[in-house]
Amino acid sequence: MNPDPRQLALSTLAEQLERLSPSLPGGSAWSARREQALERLLADGLPDKRDEHWRYVDWAELDRRELAMPAGSAGGLVTPPATPGLEILPLDQALAREGERLAALLPLPGPESDAGFELLAEASTGAGWWVRVAEGVTVTEPLQLHHDRTPDTATHLRVIVELCAGASLPLIETFTGGEGQALSVQATQLLIADGGQLQHTRLFECAAAAALVDQLEARLGRDASYRQALFMLGGRVLRSSQRLRLLGSGAEAELDGLFVVDGSRQADLYTVIDHQGPRTRSSERVHGVASGRGRGAFNGRILVGPAAAGTDSSQTSRNLLLSPTAEINARPQLEILTDEVKCSHGATTGSLDPDQLFYLLSRGIDQETARGILTYAFCEDVVGVVADPAVRRRIEEVVAGQLPDRDLIQELL
Repeated sequence: MNPDPRQLALSTLAEQLERLSPSLPGGSAWSARREQALERLLADGLPDKRDEHWRYVDWAELDRRELAMPAGSAGGLVTPPATPGLEILPLDQALAREGERLAALLPLPGPESDAGFELLAEASTGAGWWVRVAEGVTVTEPLQLHHDRTPDTATHLRVIVELCAGASLPLIETFTGGEGQALSVQATQLLIADGGQLQHTRLFECAAAAALVDQLEARLGRDASYRQALFMLGGRVLRSSQRLRLLGSGAEAELDGLFVVDGSRQADLYTVIDHQGPRTRSSERVHGVASGRGRGAFNGRILVGPAAAGTDSSQTSRNLLLSPTAEINARPQLEILTDEVKCSHGATTGSLDPDQLFYLLSRGIDQETARGILTYAFCEDVVGVVADPAVRRRIEEVVAGQLPDRDLIQELL
């Protein structure tokens, strides 16, 4: 019997990490974490198409990607606003300075069956960024992190953001590069203490051939707030898994997302919003657009735990198919284990509204222009939540460049 290519790839990665281990930061605490994560990864493996939460991913494409990674730096650019109380360090420097504290603060990936890529990021922790905002500090200018992947090199980056009690931060992340056949993994952990507020804009405009698996976990304390605007607009295969844990009473989370796929590209978004504290609130809105043979997927779960009485949660998924060969799968889900909650969810998938199209045609607008206007307006519902004018303009340009009537839409902007 021929050996499993995935296990061979993981074994190669394990050998490489063993060689790199003496040079990786964080001391004994992080060395032990990496070993534990690697043991679990080798035992459990990566998720595959048999896993319910990964069923729509193009595994034929992911399986042929290179997993092993070299020792690397944080990569990309950082544009830090000059604010007392805001600290930014490359992750290797942060782990060298306070590795034991961070190891005690950050939980290891949980027992979920699809945690393989989180374990991969954990086992290779070294490159990335650490951000901390001190108690009560309000950062008004956005912190911008630009992650640029190296061609033909698997890059596993990790971002850790700590917001102390009452702190506030606007954070903008952009993801570019990734040409070639390597697979990159991005792992982000957000720790938002009581009363903290994080506004997070994430723009994925990776190279056309790029494959990226994104993992994000946010943990919210009492009366904490997390708002994310997510734009999945590039790459051959782009998968984002998000777990938002509302731990403290009164915590709030909002997620507005947009993915656009054409050609043979694929975007797959999996989210879990876990209400654990009482009187928590969440709002999730995801729009998808697919043309050509593009494939999109949204799998969203809302969990309301036994102690989360008074939860208010809503989830909507709206999807637009612009060609007969395009495909979008949407699976909104609710699991409620307590009373006195207000929860709703729903999903729609279809083509452009014929009544809206007729209205524009009756006003003398030609069909091509009318289709372009309606398609862009569908996307603009999500793009419009971005507060920073320069960033919003950039996202509008990227969105317009991804749509079938791109030349026409760009003229109208």
